[in-house]
Amino acid sequence: MLKHSAFLQEHFEFIPPIDFYREIFPIGELQEEGVLHDGKCNGIAIEIEPKKEKGDVVVRRFTVTDGLENLRALIWKYQREKSRNFCILSPISYIGKERKSSNARYMYALVIEVDDLIEEGDQGIAALIQQTHEWNNYLPKPTFIICSGTGVHLYYQFTTPIPLWANVVDGLAKMKRQLTDKLWNKKITHSYTPEKIQYESIFQGFRIVGTATKNGEECIAYRTGEPVTLEYMNGFVAPENKVSLVYKSALTKAEAKAKYPDWYDRIVIKGEKKGHWICKRDLYDWWKREIVSKAVVGHRYYCLMCLSIYAVKCGIPREEVEKDSFSLMQQFELLTKDDKNHFTEKDVLDALQIYEDDVFTYPINSIVNRSGIKIEKNRRNYRKQEIHLKRIRAAQSVDYPEGEWRNRSGAPSKQALVEEWRLKNPNGSRYQCAKNLKIDPKTVSKWFNS
Repeated sequence: MLKHSAFLQEHFEFIPPIDFYREIFPIGELQEEGVLHDGKCNGIAIEIEPKKEKGDVVVRRFTVTDGLENLRALIWKYQREKSRNFCILSPISYIGKERKSSNARYMYALVIEVDDLIEEGDQGIAALIQQTHEWNNYLPKPTFIICSGTGVHLYYQFTTPIPLWANVVDGLAKMKRQLTDKLWNKKITHSYTPEKIQYESIFQGFRIVGTATKNGEECIAYRTGEPVTLEYMNGFVAPENKVSLVYKSALTKAEAKAKYPDWYDRIVIKGEKKGHWICKRDLYDWWKREIVSKAVVGHRYYCLMCLSIYAVKCGIPREEVEKDSFSLMQQFELLTKDDKNHFTEKDVLDALQIYEDDVFTYPINSIVNRSGIKIEKNRRNYRKQEIHLKRIRAAQSVDYPEGEWRNRSGAPSKQALVEEWRLKNPNGSRYQCAKNLKIDPKTVSKWFNS
């Protein structure tokens, strides 16, 4: 038994798996089994079962309803059948059956993982507990600590579920990042240097209590504190990282619904996100080839994370990027040299989480630094932009002496674009027109009936 497992067992109350999840999701919070459209949401669990042939895996998704039936079944698999399948769940409720961040409705607990705990002396788990004591006031005290193998999951259960509005999600992400920085310190973990700290999404899923760790042992929960309030958690982060539950809009929801019915239906009811430019899938295929040949230990996770980012940018279906990522898992694992640094299903799912978060903008410098793969930018041959453009114009004047390449009449006006669209779509709405033309709705309204 690992030292931190023995420490938790000696000092804190063991919580049976179903009792733990009953506290996270109290009775009546989730959708009732077999009852549709009751206005409630559900949890979503994932099970990864390795196939014997070719290193493939089977990915199954389960809806977690108020009776927790599917959770009981997954836990029973480990308890009775000694299944070592990888099972995860996030303490978040979703509308529908997809774990996309746009479908997330309430957070029941903020979870932070700390891995590679120190096992020597009074460091590691003992230092973590000491730093969360009231008299220390350095870290918030977690409600539960989950022993998940070489690391732990700290669950800060909220007294009241947190609604996941866009501004709240941004705030929670900043809060979690700062708390992660504070928790991954040299008294607690061997991996305290900036390049080793693991920053995770607030929507990240974690091993289900009562199922297998990567070492085949049971994932166990211990009660270490009381449920927390958002105000309490705000006391441990800088002012700019505090979370506010004020919905950032000058209008009430009722006013917004009356004034912008199309927007309300898409964003509030259906949970859609702002659109983005779709790139050709060549970009995705190129990056997949790059990481197959160039990924190295220390960058494997980020290589897959960037694959998910490119998948979103290129409109690649989830099933395809999921299959590609798991197919690369075995190849990445062959690069492992340290027994403490295996590349597992958890690493793949953590990387895929960014696809669920629908991230489609990521600085190219960050991709280069995190993946360790050099990306050639569009070249200007070290010339300043002004000089570079002069050379291009000079070449154009030679190839096209009369400037035939130019559109002398200029770009069509917004009025002309709207009027042309109206002629082609006589029954179309203002919202459809603005969306298709990517023009401000106010401008569309100005010329819509001209």
